[in-house]
Amino acid sequence: MPMPEAAFDPAIWPKAGSYPLVPYSNRIRDATFRFGETRVELAPHPAAAPHALHGFCQMRPWTVSRQAAAQIEMRHRHDPQSDPNGWPWAFEVVQLITLGPSGLTHEIGVESRADSAMPMGLGVHPYFAVSKGDRIRFTADALWQADADGCGKQLHRLAGSARQYDSGHGDRDVTTYYAGWDGNAWIQRHDGTEIVIQASAPLDHLVLHVPAGGRYLCLEPVSHVADAFNLAAAGQPETGMRVLNPGEVLRATVRIGVA
Repeated sequence: MPMPEAAFDPAIWPKAGSYPLVPYSNRIRDATFRFGETRVELAPHPAAAPHALHGFCQMRPWTVSRQAAAQIEMRHRHDPQSDPNGWPWAFEVVQLITLGPSGLTHEIGVESRADSAMPMGLGVHPYFAVSKGDRIRFTADALWQADADGCGKQLHRLAGSARQYDSGHGDRDVTTYYAGWDGNAWIQRHDGTEIVIQASAPLDHLVLHVPAGGRYLCLEPVSHVADAFNLAAAGQPETGMRVLNPGEVLRATVRIGVA
């Protein structure tokens, strides 16, 4: 979906373009979680209150560190002393976006600048223009049941043909969390073109989101399920939550192209 030219409130992102999901994807229940002995209280997101949603880096200023005709590198450094969000660990995130003849490559990496371990999540949130009946295909090994608030609840294994998602785009409101995704997805359009989405590790979770009416489609390559930090703290396995020690880096690459 093309971005509008007019300015917008970064807390209410237009349903277009793409943005980074750092330091977590999707919801954190009640904008609160515990990591070890640290209790973290985040700012609720206005579109998901009382929960936090989609990190906060897309709402912060970025510095262009490198630019060319078909490439841009941007950086954001989170300083917990000066940022009101409530995330208590320092980090720096870098995005490198490169345009090619048939698509773009979005490289994203986050480095811990903290003096202790921190939980971390990573992802990319693109919006796709689609029409009713366009086909979406991908393969995943599991599905996370979600509760009424959109937080992950229970992991369910998929077997046989249930691992293959192959469905026409519709107008029903859908948000589904997949795990064990193989990093490949396709959108087959009526006009014969095909959009190909490819993601590297650790983005082995995929969020499928369609709003009521089906005006657009989101296929979000992410590293963890919604509310992974609270689920992991409660002993749930395979949430996808990562832990970064001081100086460690978590990197991923997403390619979106037209075949």
